[in-house]
Amino acid sequence: MNDSLQDIRLRSDGDGLLGSRPTAGDRLTPAGSRQRPGVLVGVLFLLIGAVADLSADDPGMRFLLVDGSVIEGTLSAADEPERLRINSNLFAQPIEISTGNLLEARREPLNSGSVAGDGPETSTNTFAFLLNDGSRFVGNVVSWSGGLIRLETEDLGRVSFAAQRVVRIVDQASTPHQILALADARYRFRRETGWSFTEQGMTCTVPESTAVAAIALPDRFRIRIEVACEGSADFELSLGDRSQGGAGQGGGRVDRRGGSISRLPTERFVTRVEWFGESVSLVRSNASVSDAGVFDVSDSPGRLELDLYGDQLTGRLLAYRDGVLQADVSLVDEEPVVRRELTLINRGDPVQLTSFVLFHWDGQTPPSQFLPDRFTLFRDGSIVDQVAEQWDADRIRVDGTWHAMDDLARMEFAVATQVAPACDVSLSGGSRVRGHVEGRDSAGAILVRDGTGTVLAVAPSRVTRWVGRSEDVTAPPGDASQFQADGVTLWGRLLDGGDVGATFGWRSLSGENDVGISATDGVTIRFASTSDSDAKSAPELGMLQLRCGDRLPGQLISIQPNGVRFQSDWCGEVLVALDEVHRIRTGPAVAAGETDAPWLTRLPRRMATSPPTHLLVSPNGDVLRGRLLSMDEQTARIEIRGRTRLINRSSVAEVIWLGPSDERSAACRYVITTRDGARLGLQTAGFDGRELSGVQTELGNCRVPAAALESLRFGTRDVSPAETWNLVPVKEPKTFE
Repeated sequence: MNDSLQDIRLRSDGDGLLGSRPTAGDRLTPAGSRQRPGVLVGVLFLLIGAVADLSADDPGMRFLLVDGSVIEGTLSAADEPERLRINSNLFAQPIEISTGNLLEARREPLNSGSVAGDGPETSTNTFAFLLNDGSRFVGNVVSWSGGLIRLETEDLGRVSFAAQRVVRIVDQASTPHQILALADARYRFRRETGWSFTEQGMTCTVPESTAVAAIALPDRFRIRIEVACEGSADFELSLGDRSQGGAGQGGGRVDRRGGSISRLPTERFVTRVEWFGESVSLVRSNASVSDAGVFDVSDSPGRLELDLYGDQLTGRLLAYRDGVLQADVSLVDEEPVVRRELTLINRGDPVQLTSFVLFHWDGQTPPSQFLPDRFTLFRDGSIVDQVAEQWDADRIRVDGTWHAMDDLARMEFAVATQVAPACDVSLSGGSRVRGHVEGRDSAGAILVRDGTGTVLAVAPSRVTRWVGRSEDVTAPPGDASQFQADGVTLWGRLLDGGDVGATFGWRSLSGENDVGISATDGVTIRFASTSDSDAKSAPELGMLQLRCGDRLPGQLISIQPNGVRFQSDWCGEVLVALDEVHRIRTGPAVAAGETDAPWLTRLPRRMATSPPTHLLVSPNGDVLRGRLLSMDEQTARIEIRGRTRLINRSSVAEVIWLGPSDERSAACRYVITTRDGARLGLQTAGFDGRELSGVQTELGNCRVPAAALESLRFGTRDVSPAETWNLVPVKEPKTFE
């Protein structure tokens, strides 16, 4: 389906080759189209069907929003500029989000179009072109003339760009898999006072200040790092977070009585890079042993540029500078310790982190050879300090000599990279696009305008990672509610769903539209906390507990043979059948609990024909057992051993029904809880923004103000173990004839 759809969209030049995808500025109008009306309509319907099928098969992504919300769904284009859509089966409509409210959307595998290696592989004649804005196009060169490069890509069709924008060309077979870059991962850095972001990168002005990069380091990785310091440098990069034992220590202090320096199996190694003055050291050590490498960087005062290769499984770290291996340290833990974070510490004068790019690494040690600023590297290891002058279908000319395309491994143009704020989009074929969303085209592709004004059509199904324009997580306001479901934690507010075709609606804090909640089970809404001063205390109110597990705070009016009459704020005055009631609390008491059950539920043989039915608990915890006949505002009438006794109502703090312990839970569609202890299972429900209303089987119509709500769950009641108040007959005595 993907290939056929791509052919329909791209075959527009009539020469049998894939043409450029239409952009916002050059779409065909009916007047300018060469197709007949019938053919055009047929293609249009075919496009609609293809896009529908493509959307249905589109793999899901995990979206992280600026307020900390997380939602799983599929990506699609929105009609408005700088907007995207998240499609989820939990909602009746797509959630529209601004790219300014998106931190990251990701699917795994992150980028199936690149390989996690750096060494020479089998040539594919497919090259990755890194441009000066941080974007990357992967494909085959169609033409290179007049300073314009045309490339045929798997992700974007045919693209064109100026040769002067090219920073690097790498054979795709040896293109390292980029995980993230500093410009698009600022929210991953937890920073202490002194660290801040600037247009150039990240700066630190306070000595001993730390920034921890929570970047999920892979087992094997490569980092390209550039740091500048105008004064005396004292900068450290360590694997792991900053614990009490030091950055990345991961263990406590080692006791070495008697001066022993033997290694203990429990000691973990520290791995760090230190830039001090005019030298750099790599250290792999614990309290017993260490391996270190030191090299001089005095030829570039005030600036450090390194390629670091780390293999956490073998405990190895390598540092390259200008392509030359400078240090290689290695010590293996008793068991491999894999760090997922990095720590940056500045102990000297202010530093500026201008570049930080993280790649996967295949573990193969790169060759050590000097690489000038501008060069062409061939697969046999030879280097020419020039770049391509001409590029044909199967050969390139460098410094006046033609070379086979298969011979090219890498080409550096010595062009500076200037990464401006924009979306960063990684695609499954290895290409990466940077730019701003313009909207969508007729086929459902997302239109992205890059820094040169070129509009590219990005198919949502090919996106593996989308980094938005937001730079950091912001805390949601205190009055925000939370939508929770499997794979979803979404901050926002519950709405009346009438305008969106659902019972309940939802407005995400990071969203631009209202959506209906379509899920019927497994969703929980956690409402914002309110001031405790406005909430009534449940022990002071009294509580009616039903056998289905529902609880209703309020005041007991009376207990009569026809039922329990109860007054509450949420349901008014109700009459509940006696066999539906499990327990009533009328005020504060030392309540009888499960530990008392074995003593209070014994049934003597003499009572087997007329067992007790209730327990009356006094405020101080005394218990009276019998058959409760009635209770009003003044008196409780209870039958004990065949005699009726009158008890002052003030002496009764709780009434417990003796009977089955299982909850006779009738199915319901919604379960709400309130801040004063209510739990109600509702058959129907609605919300008008001020109060939630619904019908409970035994209690009838209920209305709960929004400020009193604690949670709303979609689905039936949980089956939870209830108190055990079943009567247990005493053991029958043995008899002998």
